[in-house]
Amino acid sequence: MIPKNILDGAISDAWALVLGIGRRTTDTPGHTRASFGEGEQVAADLVCQFGASNGLDAEHDAFGNIYFLLPGTEPELPAVTSGSHLDSVPNGGNYDGLAGTAAALAVLVATRKAGFQPRRSLRALAMRGEESPWFNMAYLGSRLLLAYGDRTELGQRRRVDSGLTLREHVEQLGFPFLTDGEPVLTRENTACFLELHIEQGPLLEEKNLPLGVASAIRGNVRYPSARCLGEYGHASTTPRHSRRDAVMAAAELALGLDHLWADLAAEGDDNFVVTLGRFSTDMAQHALTKVPGEVNFSLNFGSTSEVTIRQARERLAELIERITAERGVRFEMGPEVAAEPVALDARLIGLLEAQMRELGLPTMRLPTAGHDAGIFALSGIPSAVLLMRNPFGSHNPREHLDEADFALGCSVLARAMHAAAA
Repeated sequence: MIPKNILDGAISDAWALVLGIGRRTTDTPGHTRASFGEGEQVAADLVCQFGASNGLDAEHDAFGNIYFLLPGTEPELPAVTSGSHLDSVPNGGNYDGLAGTAAALAVLVATRKAGFQPRRSLRALAMRGEESPWFNMAYLGSRLLLAYGDRTELGQRRRVDSGLTLREHVEQLGFPFLTDGEPVLTRENTACFLELHIEQGPLLEEKNLPLGVASAIRGNVRYPSARCLGEYGHASTTPRHSRRDAVMAAAELALGLDHLWADLAAEGDDNFVVTLGRFSTDMAQHALTKVPGEVNFSLNFGSTSEVTIRQARERLAELIERITAERGVRFEMGPEVAAEPVALDARLIGLLEAQMRELGLPTMRLPTAGHDAGIFALSGIPSAVLLMRNPFGSHNPREHLDEADFALGCSVLARAMHAAAA
C-alpha cells in the first residue's frame, strides 16, 4: 500500500488542482465549463499540466477525452480505471465531475511516487461533455470514448448556445472526430470503472455521513418541451364549468404525479422522483385578467426500477386522459428523451464498502443520478460509484465539498483501485 504521507501529499495537490480550475472557470454566479468548449478546455489543459508535472503522460482519443496510464507488472491485463468529467452546467458548481477526475489522478500520482506497482495497470480518465444542457444529451464524452451509440449521429448534435455541431466543436479543439476508429477503452482492456462523485442530493448530509456507495443509477423519462393548450377567457366573467384553464390542468397533472410519488414512498419505494420545470405562460398573451389558454412546461420522472417507471408512464397517461376530458384542454407532450435504469456491479459495491469499513467508516447505499459510470456499465464494463457528501445540492453555485471528505473519498478510491488491481 501507499505510505500515508505520500497519499496525503498527492490528495492535497489534487485538491489544489480542483480549486485552481475553479478559479480559472468562475462565471458569477458559480462556474461554467461548457462541453467541448472554452472552460472545459481550460480544465483539460490544467489536468494535462498536473499529470506532466507528476510524471504522467497524457494521451487523447479522437474526441478530446484524456487518459493517463500507470503500467502494472502485467500490463497485458485489463486496467483498473477511474475518473469523471471536466464540464459543468452553466453557472454550476465546481466539484461535479471535476473532483472525481482529480481523485483518480491523485491515486496514480501517489502510486507512482511510492514506487508501488500493482499487477494490473491503473488508468485515470478526464472525460468531456457529460452534462446534458449543452447538446440536449448527457454523457457525450463517454459515449464517444466507448463507441456507445452511432458516432456519426452524435457528431451531428448542435450545441444550444453556439449552434455548431459536436463534430465542429471537437475539430475546433484540434481532434479529428474519427467515427470509425476503434474505441480506446473496451471490455477487453478495462477490468472495471470506479467513479468518485459528489452526491447530488441531501441523503449523506442528512445522515451526517462523509461517503456512501451508489446502489444503482436512476433511469428517467423526460419531456423537455411539453405544453397544455386550453382557451383564453375573461378572468372575472368565465365560470369554472366554462373554463379551459391550461394552468389549472397542468397543475392537476403535477399534483397527480406527486400523489403517485407519495404513495410509492409510503410503500417503502424511495427511488422514484418527479420534477416539473420551465413552467410558464406566454407573457405576450397572458394577463392578470385572462384565463390562461396555454402553459409550457418540462416533465422529468425516474427510478432505479423499470417496473416503477412503467407504473409512472401508465399514471401519466391516465391523468392526461382524465384531465383532458374534465377540463377540455389538450396536452402536447412533445419529444420524449428516456434512459433506462442502470445496475451497478455488486462485487465492486462490496469492494468499496469493504475499504470504507477497514478505514472505520460507516457505509450507506443510496440511488444516484446518471453519471459516466452508467455508460461504462451499459458497455459491459463492471462499474461502481463512490459518493461524497454535498450539503447544498448540485448544478448550482452553492455546490460544496469539504476537503476532508475529498481526502476520505480519495483514500477509499486508492484502496479499492489497488485491491482491484492486485
